[in-house]
Amino acid sequence: MQGFIVRDFEENFPEGVQQLSAWLKDGELKHEETIVEGFDSIPQAFIDLFDGKNKGKMVVKIY
Repeated sequence: MQGFIVRDFEENFPEGVQQLSAWLKDGELKHEETIVEGFDSIPQAFIDLFDGKNKGKMVVKIY
């Protein structure tokens, strides 16, 4: 396994934007997120984040 830095591929950026735009337009990009509501839920959401209990992004909605 080898990581990478986005800047390593900056010459491909225009092509990437074009392809991602097409996928977004066609509905081929999917994302998931876990939404937790309330300021008091922040500590548990943080714990759950590191326990892998979320799908995609962990979002805390504060009113």
